[in-house]
Amino acid sequence: TTSLNVTRVLPQVSVSLTRGGPLMLRAPGWSTSLNFGNRSTSQRRLSGNLFASNSEDGGRTRRAGTTVSFRPGPRWQLSVSPFYERLTESQQYVTTLSGGRPETYDSRYVFSYIERSTVSMEYRLGFTIKPDMNLDVYAEPFAASGRYFDYGELLAARSLNRLKYGDHGTIMTLNPDGSRSVRIGETTFNLRNRDFNTLSFRSNVVLRWEWRPGSTLYAVWQQDRSGSEVSASRVGLDDMFRSLTAKGNNVFVIKTSFWLPVR
Repeated sequence: TTSLNVTRVLPQVSVSLTRGGPLMLRAPGWSTSLNFGNRSTSQRRLSGNLFASNSEDGGRTRRAGTTVSFRPGPRWQLSVSPFYERLTESQQYVTTLSGGRPETYDSRYVFSYIERSTVSMEYRLGFTIKPDMNLDVYAEPFAASGRYFDYGELLAARSLNRLKYGDHGTIMTLNPDGSRSVRIGETTFNLRNRDFNTLSFRSNVVLRWEWRPGSTLYAVWQQDRSGSEVSASRVGLDDMFRSLTAKGNNVFVIKTSFWLPVR
């Protein structure tokens, strides 16, 4: 199966961009997606999705994901699902401050551009040890980053125009800790550094044994690892696999259920 979709995105009015503030416009643009997959009855399955979009105010998305699954034998099933995304969001909400313009109801609705990258790989394994015993394994290393730039505030309700800090008589200073100091007339305020790099690894190993009809024993091993830093470097495969050594927790659980016949 294959499908190709091309969509024209018309100008829109959003009720959520300002997080409860005035209405705000979203810019028009285009998006394209391609979906494909081989026969569902095949022993080796391949499916995927490619997506691209652009908006007229500088927003951009590039995304690719696929799933490869196969059965090496009648008792095995394996699948791998890599995913990559890189995008520039042109209307990233940052914060709301007091002392704004009358056109925005005396509040400052601060926005910025954000450049994000994400890479992940999902693994699944199913193995039937014997008819009453199954082993299931799930693991997903993940890495993401975000870089904020071109801060500004909404100029008026029901528009997408912004007053870019550093232009039109405003002054924006980058501080040593990555935060920004903004001066507009006699008003000065700070915007903290929101750049990030995040690593995450989650896994589950579940052994299920039906030790007698209607009674089941579960043995579970779960890992939850994560790490973050104030950075904005684009992530790659090395960052994703580095998540396997991040700090985290190991949880072991044993659970059983009994079936009691009623006579």
